Amino acid sequence: MKLNLDSVKVVCDYSNGEAVDIKRCLETLYQTPEGSCPLDRNFGLDIGLFVGGPINEETKNILAVEILNKTERYEPRAKIEKMNFKMDIEGKTIIEVVLTNV
Repeated sequence: MKLNLDSVKVVCDYSNGEAVDIKRCLETLYQTPEGSCPLDRNFGLDIGLFVGGPINEETKNILAVEILNKTERYEPRAKIEKMNFKMDIEGKTIIEVVLTNV
């Protein structure tokens, strides 16, 4: 299985402008490697947690905690309902971060 930063997708109800803004902010957060933002080295996901290793239940749990913690810190408007781990036809793991109605 393959996993990289563009594997994280945000799913939410697009009924208002705030939901669109939250989705955009979360996608930026999830697609930024931790340490690459000069003024905030903690911004983004720690890719060292999951790149190059097997995608097993332990890795999924570690990644889920990383996503929850970073979401809480950098986008407190978002409320995560659940995360779905799926595999596409090329063997790439897709993580759907499903938000409650915002």
